[in-house]
Amino acid sequence: AAIRSRIERCLPAHAPEVRAGVLGSAMKSFSLFRTIIERGGKGVLELKVSEAPVPQEADLKEDEVLVAVEAAPINPSDLGPLFAPSHAAIGRFDGAVSEVDAEGRKVALLPLPDSTFRVLKGTKVLGRANKVGNEGAGRVIGAGKGARAQSLKGKLVAAMGMGGSYRQHAVVKVSQCLEHSEGTSAEEAASSFINPLTALQMVRTMRAEGHTAIVHTAAGSQLGQMLVRICKADGIPLVNIVRRPEQVALLKALGAEFVVDTSAANYQQDLIQALDASGATIAFDATGGGTLGFEIIKAMETVATRKASAMSAYGSTTFKQLYIYGGLNAGEPLTLRPHAGMGGFSWSVAGFLLNPAQVTEAERQRVSREIKTTFATTYSRRLSLEQMLDVPI
Repeated sequence: AAIRSRIERCLPAHAPEVRAGVLGSAMKSFSLFRTIIERGGKGVLELKVSEAPVPQEADLKEDEVLVAVEAAPINPSDLGPLFAPSHAAIGRFDGAVSEVDAEGRKVALLPLPDSTFRVLKGTKVLGRANKVGNEGAGRVIGAGKGARAQSLKGKLVAAMGMGGSYRQHAVVKVSQCLEHSEGTSAEEAASSFINPLTALQMVRTMRAEGHTAIVHTAAGSQLGQMLVRICKADGIPLVNIVRRPEQVALLKALGAEFVVDTSAANYQQDLIQALDASGATIAFDATGGGTLGFEIIKAMETVATRKASAMSAYGSTTFKQLYIYGGLNAGEPLTLRPHAGMGGFSWSVAGFLLNPAQVTEAERQRVSREIKTTFATTYSRRLSLEQMLDVPI
């Protein structure tokens, strides 16, 4: 959901207008904080909106800008930092409580498992308030004295690494900003980093490691749809794995050639056929648990042995790579069954994480240029900061 950084029930009605370069020293800025606290001997994760003075332009370093955040997405990668180590990180809100603090502001309280709190009790984690949110977008309203910072003044930028994006104002280094053209909205620009750059890094990794096609699970996601568009434009065969027939229709409408539905009766055969036709030997798995990852390796091995000129008790020599980059099925252990006749032994499983240091300027500019097409994001809901505290009770 896109998060509008406007505090509907907290922002004073007389709050002054903010324009580029016009910052009143008495202005306040609101941010969402999460803090692990102790109540009655129990561990609780507290979520609340607090205010602080708006940073002043005179205090900015030469390579910093002040961004008035207008929109920020909630991605699956935000749920852990937002809710963990409470059970809410995996969608369980049992025991959640909503209160109003002494200033009349809403507070959400999420209980921690006793075993987790025993580990955290007595550490510096307890009582430390943290801002959350990986990325967002807004207008630059203040800039340091550096030439690049000054050039961004008044511009719409997306930013990552701003020390929490669920807030009204953020001080950001110029290197962490991506300028967007006029005509792009903050909501369109808000998801410029996590999903687009991860999808592009998957393609870059495929090429660097000598593969020619990709397998992607949970392919109906926002990232999955971006990857479909990228691979279609770049001529890369892509095998998309989904869980429901409607997701097949969604990706087919985007131009996907290979879409495999795990709920179909002939799923295994469909997967083998898609791998045979595409030649894919590298997979990126967002589920992170269960048997799906090794089912992909096994199907790749089936295709490889059919084409092998000689047989071995250890399977084919075709190397197969499985990368785990998500935990949608983290409640189940990742199950691997490596033996001849199944997946062979020529394979590897590793974690995969977006590395901002490896992102090229060409990739950044492609995201900016294609933010309304290839990297377009749709949102299910729009919330204010305070509405984020409306957890299920």
